[in-house]
Amino acid sequence: MKRLTLAVSLLALSLSVPAHAENSVAGGIEFSGNTSILTGWQYDDGSAIPALGGEFALIRGFRAPSRDTFNFYLDQFELDIDKSFGEKVRLRADLDFGRFLSGSGRSTEGANFVVEQAYLTVGVLGGEFAIGRFNAPVGYYVVDRAFNPTISYSTIYQDLTPTNITGAKLYWAFSDSIDFQAYIMNNMFDCLQLGGPCLTGPRVPGGGAPNADSAIPSWGMRLGYNFGEDDTASTIGLSYMGGPEQGTNDHLDHLIDLDFAIKVTENLLVAGEGIYYQRNNLPVFFGLPNGKYMGGLIVLDWQASEIWDLFFSYGYVHDFQGVVTGLDQQKQNFVVGFGYQITDGAKFKMEYRADLFQYASTQGAQAFLAPAAAIGDTTSWSHGVAGEFAYTF
Repeated sequence: MKRLTLAVSLLALSLSVPAHAENSVAGGIEFSGNTSILTGWQYDDGSAIPALGGEFALIRGFRAPSRDTFNFYLDQFELDIDKSFGEKVRLRADLDFGRFLSGSGRSTEGANFVVEQAYLTVGVLGGEFAIGRFNAPVGYYVVDRAFNPTISYSTIYQDLTPTNITGAKLYWAFSDSIDFQAYIMNNMFDCLQLGGPCLTGPRVPGGGAPNADSAIPSWGMRLGYNFGEDDTASTIGLSYMGGPEQGTNDHLDHLIDLDFAIKVTENLLVAGEGIYYQRNNLPVFFGLPNGKYMGGLIVLDWQASEIWDLFFSYGYVHDFQGVVTGLDQQKQNFVVGFGYQITDGAKFKMEYRADLFQYASTQGAQAFLAPAAAIGDTTSWSHGVAGEFAYTF
């Protein structure tokens, strides 16, 4: 199993059956899946501001001043089902199970189960048409933790990147090198999936929640360029998402994302992401015309042998008006760790992560959302260690 190549394949987000799993077939139905079991310790220093969304969490979704946390978590158990109807029609469903009381609830409403994906694809117009609920084709990190090179998600993913969307899309593979996706969706941020912007992301009044979105769908696209052979298969993707996300039809959100996963050699993956997000004409109480957020990420993963790999990651983001996280802040995160392939389909990973938060004096958006945080310029650290047993089948 080529794990790094599989991560690249997931980034391409084609509508074919994922290559990352060994499928069992019964009666024309294909089953695959994954599960992640986590344990870890996290410390937040005395200057930590309780999480308002998108804050550091090695494995938990919150911060608190001078807090130590050590626990065990069943992150999720996922069962994926594929069913083909002839040559051109296919049904896909990803079913995620967790346990809210064990820190692995699957939604912000406290549910222990969520339908991550459920869509139908039909071959049309020289490509494939999909309708239903599917993973958002944007960014480097994927929804299922087991298929990312690190244990913790990137800050960009925790803060902002849409995870799953409900709508329709068209996918074309014009050649082995070029593919394109265009889609419309109910909204960019539907706040149903843990681990991403459903607990985080733009959650300002009048936006970011299902009952506040415009009746007009949002839209998006991704242009992918794929190159390399087998063990050096690589991809670069440029994505755009936009639409009326504030409950009115006259002001738009815009998100531009560049992701890449390049196998420099058979053993070295260099990956990363750059993102820019803007919410136009914020609600009047912000006193601001537009909210802006930008960030970057670099990931290195070196396959030292058939069973050992070493990884490193650095990320930087700046939420200028606090429209995404509720605070005008800059965040830097550092990750270093290793992976051990126990056997085919079973892997252990361990990592250390440290995040530096630099908060600006409370103003604008954050003055409304977090009056308790009006403490002037502040710097805070969080760091921790985690281990993960990840299984795929």
